[in-house]
Amino acid sequence: MKHIILLLICITTLPVLAQDNAMYEKTTKVFQEHFNSQNVEAIFDLYTSETKEIMTKEGVTRFVNGCYEQFGNLKSLTFIETSAEVNSYTARFEKTSLIMELQLNTEGKISTLQFQEP
Repeated sequence: MKHIILLLICITTLPVLAQDNAMYEKTTKVFQEHFNSQNVEAIFDLYTSETKEIMTKEGVTRFVNGCYEQFGNLKSLTFIETSAEVNSYTARFEKTSLIMELQLNTEGKISTLQFQEP
């Protein structure tokens, strides 16, 4: 009986996990395109309203422009793991590779985005 209940839980949560994966995949792809084209306005629109208040458009502009100048184009994002609702990726740029940490809200908007040394 315990095995049947466990199986049912796994089956019912699988679509939710697949939705999360698809949402993260879509957002990372869109972020990469906008980052490489330096479309700060579009990147700013990817953030949650709460994050927009904290970061401000000027802050996002400095962040994106600074990263682009320092690292170059974002060539690829490779998923590493999910920990505490934050997805980690290897972000391979023209000039270096970093770890990108990304957290989305339920609507697929960015609530956390940061790059750090591996």
